[in-house]
Amino acid sequence: MAQGGAVLAGAGIGAILTYLLAHPSEAKAATAPEGVDPEVWTALTTIIQAVQEQNARLDTTLAQLVQVLGGEGTSLKNPSTFTTPGVICAIAGQAYPIPGKIIPYDKEFIVKALSTNAGLIYLANNEVDAAIVTAAYPMLPNEAVGLSILNSREGWVSAQFAGEGVSCIVEQN
Repeated sequence: MAQGGAVLAGAGIGAILTYLLAHPSEAKAATAPEGVDPEVWTALTTIIQAVQEQNARLDTTLAQLVQVLGGEGTSLKNPSTFTTPGVICAIAGQAYPIPGKIIPYDKEFIVKALSTNAGLIYLANNEVDAAIVTAAYPMLPNEAVGLSILNSREGWVSAQFAGEGVSCIVEQN
């Protein structure tokens, strides 16, 4: 029976501590409950106060992080729109730049070879490599790749046949 009483007392103290964690000003002003050593109570209320201060610092840090990542308030926002630049290669084997769009942090720039293409599209990060079939990434018709880049202007494409190209999409703020 003594063990049951200790469990009950522990549960009671746990409930009190949970309440006081949610109400720190009451924890600081409260006196030790009957049967709890005043020094132990003082140590517990000091811990509660330290936890509350740490929570406040974490809330501040989280709010700053959310702001840096492009969110507002206490939640991150999804991008508000998207853009769809595209490139049609008028001359086979000649490199064409992908129009420049800033890519938001944690988003991918998607480049997709048109489904109507009869040949390969060659994707590279510079004009010279895009025109060299062994240096560029070859894309089949309707194939898509996601690129984690800062700006879409880093992409260049060329086509195996004239009049073929790519469509692109990226979420934007």
